[in-house]
Amino acid sequence: MMLKKRSNRSWLRVFVLVLLCLAGLTFLLANTQAFRKVSRKYQSEGLRGVLRAMVERVAPSPPCPPLIGDPLGSALHWLAGRPSFNVVQLGAYVGDSPNDPLFAFLKEQMSPAKNKRGSRAVLVEPIKEYFDRLKQNYAGSLGIQFANVAIAESEGMRDFYSLKVDPTKYGFPEWLSQLSSLKSERMNNLWDRYEKNPEYKKFYLEHRTVEKVKCITIGQLLQQYQIENLDLLLLDVEGYELEILKTLDFKTTRPRFIDYERVLLQENEASCRGMLEKQGYILSDWGQDTLCVRMD
Repeated sequence: MMLKKRSNRSWLRVFVLVLLCLAGLTFLLANTQAFRKVSRKYQSEGLRGVLRAMVERVAPSPPCPPLIGDPLGSALHWLAGRPSFNVVQLGAYVGDSPNDPLFAFLKEQMSPAKNKRGSRAVLVEPIKEYFDRLKQNYAGSLGIQFANVAIAESEGMRDFYSLKVDPTKYGFPEWLSQLSSLKSERMNNLWDRYEKNPEYKKFYLEHRTVEKVKCITIGQLLQQYQIENLDLLLLDVEGYELEILKTLDFKTTRPRFIDYERVLLQENEASCRGMLEKQGYILSDWGQDTLCVRMD
């Protein structure tokens, strides 16, 4: 009698599981977009990745970090506590530089020892020389992909302005190499209104070069690298932040955190802040940047 009861319970469990599977399959077939997301997740990470994504979707998120002290550091600490995360950095330069806020974090979190399976980072750098050094500096890290393009409001080939020499060999600071931009006025009007050092400006303009680079939109980048749930978008694009953020489709892509360099936006800063606040973000200035936290 006991054996028969256990047998009946086993069959009941199997029956319930079959019903759940059929219900899930029916939903996916009826919802093409959901089916495509699950299919891509399965192709890239297997069944374990699909199950992890399901758990993270229903599991409650930990509280967002306070916007005091070191806002970006608090955001990175929050991400480190998640089972996995997705990060996109625009203007990654070479990675291992004194003012890169992500390098140490990604080297630790994306190391084989951390085993953060499912975590991904896409690092964007348009200048080939810096791009090659960027890849070398992240050698051995897992889940990091690299894009040798510039991000703009439209696709196509564009002029890109950069420094063609190593400034340290001329007695100038390395950070001058990080001022590459799609904006021709980066070392003219924008420089005069922010850095204001005439000696640095003269050196830069004497050694500036212009090259054609491939541009894609932020939407195309996310689609190409199949980033669906973006946790952190970091922009350091020398005055081009607003143009890029205006093209972000917040209906489909709502990063948990957005960090952008604000000091070169000048009169456009208020417009940028207003746009992000309208999308439900709380903003906190730190250093030259602003961290935006989605509170919903």
